[in-house]
Amino acid sequence: MNILRPRGMTQAEKDVFANRQCGLDPNGRELLYMVYVCCPELGDVLPSKQTCGKTTPVLGFRGAENAELKEYPWMVLLLYENRLSLTRYVLTAAHCVIGGYLTHNDLVLKSVRLGESHNDSITSVSRWPHLDVEVGHTTVHQGFTSSGGTYHNDIALLRLRIPLRYTKQIQPICLLDADFPLHDLNLQVSGWDPTKSSQSLITSTIKKRNPVDCLIGYTSFRPASQICAGGQRKRDTCAGISGSPLMGIMESGVDEFVFLEGIASYGQQYCYTAGIPGVYTKIDHFLGWIKANLAP
Repeated sequence: MNILRPRGMTQAEKDVFANRQCGLDPNGRELLYMVYVCCPELGDVLPSKQTCGKTTPVLGFRGAENAELKEYPWMVLLLYENRLSLTRYVLTAAHCVIGGYLTHNDLVLKSVRLGESHNDSITSVSRWPHLDVEVGHTTVHQGFTSSGGTYHNDIALLRLRIPLRYTKQIQPICLLDADFPLHDLNLQVSGWDPTKSSQSLITSTIKKRNPVDCLIGYTSFRPASQICAGGQRKRDTCAGISGSPLMGIMESGVDEFVFLEGIASYGQQYCYTAGIPGVYTKIDHFLGWIKANLAP
């Protein structure tokens, strides 16, 4: 068990190795055992339909209610919010990791928390098992721009220092793929809403809107790379959840999988105002960029 106590290893790395133990040598002696550690797949490929989007979605409309534990196992808290899509990568909004808010508050993104459904436990003892992993590298889209609270090419990849092993609480979400038949159903959003007294992860059902609705409210809206959604009173999640996922359901045979359609970019501060939608980064527009920026 010395692998759990080597010099120079962070607590997060020790936790990952401990979670990856998958057996003992049956021929080991009483005081000497060979511990088997199972390594995850390389992190430079998109998750397959055998591993991604595995959850039991709650059907029907949902109005900003608490999410069930393990309902969204790809949600990640940035410890200084976002989507776990690979064994070593987190997908989020670019403005969550660089620029004004972080600079103004003298913040530096250091790590992410996985397997967590409450954000009031960051500085206290967590009520649920979770894993903190340091961020090794951040890749922001080269075309990212910011102007007056609106953004373009608002997407970033966080490469974790160590790859992950999937558990019931930590799983990837599926990314859009032309090989999958898609449902044109209502979409789900989830995040930690600071307007709520509870710090639990919440979820809500919203509808995709006609791009014209966002062009009227936001002159900078770009239909080719952004999604217009929401604007239903008491249905959207609220301010402070930039980077949160816009999710849908896809089919593969008799199975259903959750896929990531968009990432919350701007406009969510009007979430409880009927008729004012939010703008989301359109994932399928950036799929080529995502693939090009993955490394093992």
